[in-house]
Amino acid sequence: HGLMQVVDGAPEPVRIRKGRAGDGIPQKHVRIIQKLVPIRDAVRAVLRCQELDRPFRQAQVALRVAWSSFVRDFGPINTTVVSTTEDEETGEVRETHRRPNLQPFVDDPDCWLVASIEDYDLESDTARPGPIFTERVIAPPSPPLMSSAADALAVVLNERGGVDLDHIAELLHSDTDNVVAELGSAIFRDPATGSWQTADAYLSGAVRDKLKTAEAAASLDPGYQRNVAALREVQPADLSPSDITARLGAPWIPATDVVAFVKESMGAEIKIHHMPELASWTLEARQLGWTAAGTSEWGTDRRHAGELLADALNSRVPQIFDTIRDGQTERRVLNVVDTEAAKEKLQKIKTAFQNWVWSDPDRTDRLARVYNDRFNNIVPRRFSGDHLRLPGASGAFSLYGHQKRGIWRIVSAGSTYLAHAVGAGKTMTIAAAIMEQKRLG
Repeated sequence: HGLMQVVDGAPEPVRIRKGRAGDGIPQKHVRIIQKLVPIRDAVRAVLRCQELDRPFRQAQVALRVAWSSFVRDFGPINTTVVSTTEDEETGEVRETHRRPNLQPFVDDPDCWLVASIEDYDLESDTARPGPIFTERVIAPPSPPLMSSAADALAVVLNERGGVDLDHIAELLHSDTDNVVAELGSAIFRDPATGSWQTADAYLSGAVRDKLKTAEAAASLDPGYQRNVAALREVQPADLSPSDITARLGAPWIPATDVVAFVKESMGAEIKIHHMPELASWTLEARQLGWTAAGTSEWGTDRRHAGELLADALNSRVPQIFDTIRDGQTERRVLNVVDTEAAKEKLQKIKTAFQNWVWSDPDRTDRLARVYNDRFNNIVPRRFSGDHLRLPGASGAFSLYGHQKRGIWRIVSAGSTYLAHAVGAGKTMTIAAAIMEQKRLG
């Protein structure tokens, strides 16, 4: 029968089953597969010719011959048998759809490509040839029109998915120095990697860190001064202290500042160790366990200020229990009054710390700088897909601007959240992005 399959890397003939029992596939399935394989190959040939802008009429004739031969022997490729069953208890009627002509071919990766070539009518169980039999379904590749380095950059971004100076220079019959000079602020060389990036990519993300890197590089190579100037222009505006919540236990506030707060407010010397990896704070504050400040002003006799400070740093809620003896057993009961008293002192410590943090000008400037450098340092990237030509795409549809932006963001950044409204074309955006990623390797 000539059908072969690959098992453990070696070709083997497909077994044919005789009768209803035994291994292999039925003889009829073999005949169906033998008829569908030429259709699959003909479809591929038509698409390949159109993608490469070669003559495709002969390939369409071969496709029609293969399809007509199949329909003559087995009917439409998408022939569907509908059967209904009724649930005896609920009376619910369920429909089951079977495609007997496609089922033997379903393991082929191009099964549904083959199924898509005909327009099938379920009611009459008839099919007519689809557009691929007579029309061009893939838009012809258009030769790029390049009159400037910016045009060549758009072409290279479309072809390569990134900045390739050598290829741009080749397209313009120029050298890379002239290309860099003509593109100007459209591209930047990243001193951290040495690679060239588009302005929207380089002047976004962690721009404060990028500025520090660029300044260090510019001290060695004046060519990076343009990076420094551009990055300074896009730095996010600093948040003022009134916009920053200085929570006791925030990882960006050094332990030394907490120690200074306790010394000034409670008159006690304590030691604090902070492990940022575990978000854990440990204290040595025994002095607060026997002073009036620790057990009365800032704490209680059952939860002194040192313990409450540890609660605040580790985001814990204090709970105080009484142990009650009942014969030979003991049980712990929450003391609501003492617990509420401890909570009030805890809130007093937190409020006092927030007021104290911004009371000293030098400390205010230092901590505001730390916060802005660490958390207020991201500039979102603005993606533009205007350069995308999507070679191989069907000419039957055109993409909206937001779809091209989504495609370019997926290609450039990888994981992407498409927060588009219902009906905005997210499925097409994702499908086109996948094909672009596949094309770009």
